[in-house]
Amino acid sequence: MDPGKIVSVKLSMDKIRDEAERFREEHIFTTELPVDIEHVVEATLGIRIIPIESLQRLCDMEGFISKDFKAIYVDEFLYTDDRYYKRVRFTIAHEIGHYVLHRSTIDSQKFANEGEWIKFRLAIDDDTLGWFETQASEFAGRLLVPLDTLVEEFKSKRQNVLKKYSSWNSPKINEDDLFSMIAPLICGRFDVSAEVIERRMRKENIMSLIGK
Repeated sequence: MDPGKIVSVKLSMDKIRDEAERFREEHIFTTELPVDIEHVVEATLGIRIIPIESLQRLCDMEGFISKDFKAIYVDEFLYTDDRYYKRVRFTIAHEIGHYVLHRSTIDSQKFANEGEWIKFRLAIDDDTLGWFETQASEFAGRLLVPLDTLVEEFKSKRQNVLKKYSSWNSPKINEDDLFSMIAPLICGRFDVSAEVIERRMRKENIMSLIGK
């Protein structure tokens, strides 16, 4: 059980997105948004969501999936405080990313108990951990923010924003400004933070999809 022997499979973004769409087809039986990620996890996958006191403070983790993939542990303070509701939703989707993308890698290791698994998880080298975390976050983003709906929402709000800056003396809006203005207007549709929406716009290269 050597963390140094764990090798991160460098999955392409297209592969991760395909896996997210496959998961949607197999486990989310509605196109309605926002995705009810807790229902999907608990009722469809049979994975329990278990709050743990001081998880973030003690382990520097907001959440993690159990070694047997039967539970997702989340920081109790974040889980019970409505201010962090969207953040916890993303954390849960992120852990499902590990479930889908990294299960075979984790299954190759043997752990006597949950504490041993956490210790192992914290000892993985930064480069490998970085790949795992980036991949799981990409999965979560694509799962919670379907591309077709994101494009639809962006097109709609973009016109409204540009109209406000259409006069000759209005300041020029660059792409970053446009994203930061639109994200808060559409994040509620997906029940994620504006930061997640901005990240999705960039990851999906949304300007190339709508035509300038």
